[in-house]
Amino acid sequence: MGEKIVENYENLSDEAIVSLVCNGDFEAVGVIIKRFYPTILYYINNLCPPEFREDAIQEATLAVYNAIKSFDPEKSNFSTFAGVCIKRSVLSFLKVQNRKKNIPSELLTSLEEIDIADSNSPEKIFFDKNDYQLLTDNIKLELSPLEFKVLQLYISGYRYSVIADRLSLSEKSVNNAMTRIRKKLKQE
Repeated sequence: MGEKIVENYENLSDEAIVSLVCNGDFEAVGVIIKRFYPTILYYINNLCPPEFREDAIQEATLAVYNAIKSFDPEKSNFSTFAGVCIKRSVLSFLKVQNRKKNIPSELLTSLEEIDIADSNSPEKIFFDKNDYQLLTDNIKLELSPLEFKVLQLYISGYRYSVIADRLSLSEKSVNNAMTRIRKKLKQE
């Protein structure tokens, strides 16, 4: 019975079949894809290296389906529109594949060669805490108590207006304090 339905589609134009698909006759999608399969193969065989052909066929087939959904009969005929969609999908697919191939080999490293340090070792935790404390002490030496409070709130993600409210200052005072902080810390 399925072959009789397909035989009925054979006499219809591409536009008529697309209209059927848009009205819910999803069996007609297979008919359109079958009609455009030679076009798909033409672009694949002429543009794609053999190692990409299978994936490119899938992309081009998907392009035909997308062409059905976005076709506007007032702008062109379906055959021309689908051909352009197929060609563009193949070219786009190849562009992506070529980007992947053109990564310089010196940037590629096998996973076995990567030495991932244990970031949670007791020694690392101790030295990180020690380094943090030294940095904090040095910053405290350079900044006034008010500047240090402003810096702490700023680093915590507060805006100037919130810092001003919390410290009972004007925004201009906070801005001036941040300017002094930047100058002092740049000198270090």
